[in-house]
Amino acid sequence: MSDWEQNPGMDLAAANALSNFAYFATWSWFIATAIMLSRVDFRERRLPNTLVLIAYLGGLLGFTVIAFSRADFTLLVNAALGSVIASLGYLMIHLFGGMGMGDVKYAGVIGLYLGSLGWTYLYLGSLISFVGAALWVLPQMLSNRENRSVPFGPFMALGVVASGFIAIGVTAGA
Repeated sequence: MSDWEQNPGMDLAAANALSNFAYFATWSWFIATAIMLSRVDFRERRLPNTLVLIAYLGGLLGFTVIAFSRADFTLLVNAALGSVIASLGYLMIHLFGGMGMGDVKYAGVIGLYLGSLGWTYLYLGSLISFVGAALWVLPQMLSNRENRSVPFGPFMALGVVASGFIAIGVTAGA
């Protein structure tokens, strides 16, 4: 009889270790890709499709591993729904001329991570993004600058990171 058969708790411990590692790796992946995308967006006012796709696939893979290791697919379903909801919301803003298509594509990534935290954080992260961007553009408006384009990607990432920290604080306080 193997160790796994003698001690079924080892299965649970291994699954928890894998889940924790995947969770850490997934969020680290987000931070790494968010930094790269933010640098490009500040310099060039665009979010390259390749980097957005890499960010999305890394998050999707991470949340899938977490779901399988926990044998609970609620997190993955919430992340996927958050991605769709954020993408549709940002697409509506794009159609009215409010932002570029790169931001709409990146919204899929943002929604993936915010959706994994919960519906409150999907709203909160988006709110933080828009407030941050508004605070960025306000001095430009007051100084009557002609070019008021906003590199929105960094503010989207800020919304996710801030929501993540808030979620950690709420969970720790519970």
